[in-house]
Amino acid sequence: MKKVLLSFDGNHYSEGAFEFARKMNELEPILLKGVFLPPADFMPAWSYAFSGSSMYMQPVEDRDPALIKDTINKFESQCLENGIEFQIHKDHSSYALLGLQKESRFADMMILGGQKFYENLGQGKPNEYLRDALHETECPVVVMPENTPFPESIVLAYDGGQSSVYAIKSFISLFPHLCDNKTILLYAQHKPGEGIPDEHLIRELTTNHFSDISFYELGANPKEYLTSWLNDIDKPMLVSGAYSRSGFSQLFHRSFVTDVIKNHNVPVLIAHF
Repeated sequence: MKKVLLSFDGNHYSEGAFEFARKMNELEPILLKGVFLPPADFMPAWSYAFSGSSMYMQPVEDRDPALIKDTINKFESQCLENGIEFQIHKDHSSYALLGLQKESRFADMMILGGQKFYENLGQGKPNEYLRDALHETECPVVVMPENTPFPESIVLAYDGGQSSVYAIKSFISLFPHLCDNKTILLYAQHKPGEGIPDEHLIRELTTNHFSDISFYELGANPKEYLTSWLNDIDKPMLVSGAYSRSGFSQLFHRSFVTDVIKNHNVPVLIAHF
């Protein structure tokens, strides 16, 4: 049984994230642990926390405990209604992000609602909390939009690097029931005609796990064209790797994955070392 974390902040309850967990439980029973973070509050005197080179606003203590209590009650009720074994992370303090990081060390994966996670900090691009949560977690993370169907097609983003291969292997381990779905291994060419790096090896790995896989080289600028390309795929999920802090920051500032997440129409599995 896989242990899956489902994280919410304040009263920003993500129905899309819970629905993804519910569908996972239909395929194979899971232990779903709810982590309930305090809401961020815009105060004249903000406190800040530093993580690596990043600075973000630290949420103050929740002034209305009912906000979190209502969210917990809804989570409990939906788990009971759907026959999902569940637990609740007890720490609702202003330093709960540290608890989330520790919980993730002992979890198989985590699900975040991409539109709901600290949505009051803005949705123009992945906000600081979402970015740091994705970096600091120590397990693969699914960023799930609202009102998005459970994936029926899988897109494996591959660049020849360790992290992209790690993300593919993480998906295989987490979602063996989806490995028979239509799958596309996508390589975005950096230079015309250079071909897929280590093509025979990545084909050897993936064809032994995915029964319906094809290989595609996206010659155009991926940041500019990937989103529209994904729109032509039936109910896709994007699988992507990420690197260390410096590399991860580059991913969020310049990578096509940023656009996919902020457009809120495709689930994204991100796995990093």
